[in-house]
Amino acid sequence: MNGSKKSVVTMAAALGATALLAPLNASAQGFELQQFNPMPNPSGNLFSTSSADVGAHLDWSATLLFNYSNDPLVLRNSDGDRIDSVVADHATTHLLLSLALLDRFELGVDVPVVVWQRGSGVPGGEQAPGEGGFGVGDIRLVPKVQVFSTRESAQDNGVALAVLADVFVPTGNEESLQGGDFRVGPRVAFDAIVGGPRIAANLGYLYRPGVSYENLTVDDTLGWNLGVEVPVTPELRATAEVFGKLTPLADSLESYNSPTELVAGAKYQWGNLLVMGGGGLGLVSGYGTPDWRAFAGVGWAPALLEPAPEPEPTPEPQPEPEPEPEPECRAASVELDCPDVPAASCEEGQLTSYVAACEEGACAYREATTTCGEGTVCGTDEEGQAACVAKAECEVDGDCTNAPSPTCEDNTLTTYAGMCAEGSCEYAPSTTTCEEGFECGLTRGVPACVQKTELVKIDEETKRIEISEIVYFATGSDEIEERSFELLNQVAQVLENNPQVEAVRIEGHTDNVGRRASNVDLSQRRAESVRTYLINRGIVAERLSAQGFGPDRPVADNGTATGRGKNRRVEFHIADDE
Repeated sequence: MNGSKKSVVTMAAALGATALLAPLNASAQGFELQQFNPMPNPSGNLFSTSSADVGAHLDWSATLLFNYSNDPLVLRNSDGDRIDSVVADHATTHLLLSLALLDRFELGVDVPVVVWQRGSGVPGGEQAPGEGGFGVGDIRLVPKVQVFSTRESAQDNGVALAVLADVFVPTGNEESLQGGDFRVGPRVAFDAIVGGPRIAANLGYLYRPGVSYENLTVDDTLGWNLGVEVPVTPELRATAEVFGKLTPLADSLESYNSPTELVAGAKYQWGNLLVMGGGGLGLVSGYGTPDWRAFAGVGWAPALLEPAPEPEPTPEPQPEPEPEPEPECRAASVELDCPDVPAASCEEGQLTSYVAACEEGACAYREATTTCGEGTVCGTDEEGQAACVAKAECEVDGDCTNAPSPTCEDNTLTTYAGMCAEGSCEYAPSTTTCEEGFECGLTRGVPACVQKTELVKIDEETKRIEISEIVYFATGSDEIEERSFELLNQVAQVLENNPQVEAVRIEGHTDNVGRRASNVDLSQRRAESVRTYLINRGIVAERLSAQGFGPDRPVADNGTATGRGKNRRVEFHIADDE
């Protein structure tokens, strides 16, 4: 670093309010000088410190705030002596608006208008920010959401937490230090009300494009606020707060990168009319921190909730003189005079009842205990009263054991189940149609659904499914006759009951009458018909194969009619794993 550059940096290091030191050329970027950002709803917040409260649904406010700062931007030499005021006077009028929604959300708007700005400028620079005149600053949007609150109303004791953001829209003039780039600053607001005073703290981070002037860095800042507001009267509140910023990305944490300020003032609210004013001092010199600040405003805000009035004491009622006592009853009309006879009850199997009596003009109810006679028990009569009633035939369904015997009729089995209903046994019939392959018969002398005589069985030795009848087809056709349906149904049932039989070969055979080729074709089609029938009965197709052998495998002499009849057949072979 050469000597001339070093002298400038020395001046910057001694800078009290800001470090805007290097000459600002025509292409240099500026930044918004204003560091005091009032909350859009001053009645529900402090000055620039946010509370954690939001207004009731559709509550709104509008405030006009005048804000003056003295010497917010100056140059000092290395000895700390002031050289000149870059910006000597800076006056802004803020239009503050807010609207609350759903008792949880609040949207605020701050429209700053710079009405007066005076100063010299930077030595050797082509720009003179202090010469900036009337202009709109960066409009600020402030959405806020309350996270939680232990208070029922804004003035109650308790704590609350909210999150909000300062969103700056670049509508101001950068060269006059009345605006900057787009930036957004989320922050967290916490407050507590203890016996009236409110203590509030904010912590946030402002994201923005960086601007550097020698050893001054205007970049992302970590902002903080700490404030207290004390109600002096129901209408008057005194407020004080301190706030500041740190620039984490700066090359150094010199004071000009860490502006800190103290403000204090008061608010007076009468109904919806809000008047406020205050002032402040710069504690740690930095860019935007003035020697002193003054502000005043007037606005319209939601009325403050008045504490509920103390209830007026209710006078003790004077006791009325006691009237002469009337007799509660007379012996002649005891049943009419003493109607509140306790209900009879059953205790340990005995009936306890009560009889009304008139004793010295007062109703008395005499207890009588009765042991129920033979064949009766203490229970509930038809009117729902405790009484000695006939002993119940049953108490649970299991007591009903005299059910009629099951019967068989038209292949339908009828059984009876006993049910205990209000102490009496009832026997409800239940009918069951015997499933396919079963019929209504006797098992050990008792009617039941029993399995029909099997027409089909598995022969493990021959690896065949033996059938006791032949499968009948229409002459010269592969159409299965209806009289063979039951036989094939039993074949399907056997296959279903024996899943271990994974593969069955259905063989078709004929006699030797006619041409061999025709007989082989007919036997193949008949085997396929049987396979299709079994598949339609639910047997998986992959378990079944069909093969026609024609006259090649006779089991009897084709020279006789009887032999030829035996040779016309269908066989079921359990196929070996291949």
